[in-house]
Amino acid sequence: MYGETRSVFSKLHIGGFYGRNTNKRERYKLRLSDAFELEDKSGDFEWTADVININQGANETLVKKCKSLYDYVRLVGRISDNKKKKMEIGQAVREAVNWAIEENFLEGFVKEQKQEIIAMCLTEFDEESAIRGWREDGRQEKAEEAARNFLAMNVLTPEQIAQGTGLPLEQVLNLQKDSVPAN
Repeated sequence: MYGETRSVFSKLHIGGFYGRNTNKRERYKLRLSDAFELEDKSGDFEWTADVININQGANETLVKKCKSLYDYVRLVGRISDNKKKKMEIGQAVREAVNWAIEENFLEGFVKEQKQEIIAMCLTEFDEESAIRGWREDGRQEKAEEAARNFLAMNVLTPEQIAQGTGLPLEQVLNLQKDSVPAN
């Protein structure tokens, strides 16, 4: 790729499946530039992927053409249904995997790889809560940054800053204390 001669690639088509609970369309295009903090209309760099929704009830014609995909969608759907019944996540996953074994999903693969599949499913569902936590951490950091900026401007009271940022007053006061230069 980085030599004296140019590397030539045939057309590359990237796609993926989307299997999380969502109201997304059956198919859509995912653009890397949508994740950029600042909009870039230069077109200098763009990557897209065609995403196919495989949630239960979506793209059924496609899903039913591939038994492995069909079994996977049903397994994930069963876990989601169990969660809706207020089962604890570990119990929801184990019940769904045991059901998949009884139904001989993936021609016995689920039975052979039971522990790995349970671990993978638990990791994926833990990932969802981790992402929610990271988003909350990001909001917290932004609020603290805004509070520091307001404190540096010295135009608002700590009470006003707490109200505006949603931070507890005590935290704003601590930020104020930390921002005072030591002599």
